[in-house]
Amino acid sequence: MAAAVLGLWTAGLPRGALLPVPGLVGLAWTLIGLVWLRVVALWTGRLREGEYFWVSLQEPSRKEPAGPVSLAKGAGGVRRNRPGVLRRLRTYGYDSVWWVYLRQSTVWLLLLVSFVALAGLGESYGSGHIRSLLRAGAAYDPAGVAEVTDVEERRSEGEVVGYRSTLLLALPDGSRVRTEGVFTRYEPKPDSRLDVLWAPTAPGLGVVVEDGEDLERYLDRDWRLTLSRMAPGAIALLLILTTMLPISIAAEDEGLQELAWSPLAQTVHAGVVTGVLLVALPFLNGTAAGSDVLRIGAACVALPALYIAMPVRTLL
Repeated sequence: MAAAVLGLWTAGLPRGALLPVPGLVGLAWTLIGLVWLRVVALWTGRLREGEYFWVSLQEPSRKEPAGPVSLAKGAGGVRRNRPGVLRRLRTYGYDSVWWVYLRQSTVWLLLLVSFVALAGLGESYGSGHIRSLLRAGAAYDPAGVAEVTDVEERRSEGEVVGYRSTLLLALPDGSRVRTEGVFTRYEPKPDSRLDVLWAPTAPGLGVVVEDGEDLERYLDRDWRLTLSRMAPGAIALLLILTTMLPISIAAEDEGLQELAWSPLAQTVHAGVVTGVLLVALPFLNGTAAGSDVLRIGAACVALPALYIAMPVRTLL
């Protein structure tokens, strides 16, 4: 549930969302705690029950005792040791085929949501300058070019692709701000106009100018999925249908069930999930840097790699 809520919220994260987002940070840590709690429970059960922790998916033979037999005698003669709680949970109705594949389908659904969510985090990311403007009440308005200096051409393969210059901009409130290193597709001229992101209540913070970029998107406060965020989800769906589904069918329900109750496999799973969430945390607590966007991409590779490798392990 924690993973579903965290994934769905970040999937439609407004691109202008103010960071940090304390509620989501707390939810991420809750999820990390839950996945490791499962790991601790599995290892504890294995250590306490030893060889009897692992039981066959098939029903025990009527001729065989259902549990380990103790030679100690009480009023009723030979007494059987009752299986531990984890062993009973392991066998009580959770080994049916429909349950195993329903659980597997839920994992795939969360994987799809995670891909869209990670894409949303990357898209909503803005520089520290942009975030400071947003916190001060940013606006996106045209500004007049009052003065142009230090103009340099930018070329690619011998062709001029833009200009880098220092501009003196006249803001809508009448104040002026000098901005260095402004890139524009066309050579800037005095009295021309450029759209800028600025804070009317704090003009001293300066402006952000990115010619050709939709800076107004950072003012968007609506939660909604966008086509650019759904594209990674489509890639994940294709990966599930062409790779994960065939591998899971080949592994069969017994193999998948063993993975779900394997302490070692679930430790690896918890480690990868924790790594992905730790990558996402800088975006949620407002400390993300430019290189963190690359880590989000690496997380998008780690998740499917995990869910492909685990069922493949049962086939080896």
